[in-house]
Amino acid sequence: MLTTAMQLPQMPVTSAPFLAIAAHLRFRATSRDRSGSALGVLVDASGAPHHLVISAGGAEGTWMLTSALPAGITPILLYESAASVLRGGELNEDGSISYQGALYTIESSLDGNTRTAKVSGSA
Repeated sequence: MLTTAMQLPQMPVTSAPFLAIAAHLRFRATSRDRSGSALGVLVDASGAPHHLVISAGGAEGTWMLTSALPAGITPILLYESAASVLRGGELNEDGSISYQGALYTIESSLDGNTRTAKVSGSA
């Protein structure tokens, strides 16, 4: 079940299977936020989008990728930095993601009317 909860920011659970899928995708910019940073989706080799959503489960949900969005579900756009962490990171036991020597989590936030996924953590 997908969730449309709007409590923000949200820090959904990241799973190892989710990261394994993301590792085989690439980032495609589809828009920009208010400051000009790229927002977009992950796409497969054929160019088909894999939409980022939050499914029910865990205290604040679980990150999930889906190729077909159910009616009424709005995908979450990724910042390019979040896409890089998802595609190249390794999951730690505490749920954080190790990427290029730093620890990150991916959180859902709101930029105007757009739900986004951004990195949170230490460099």
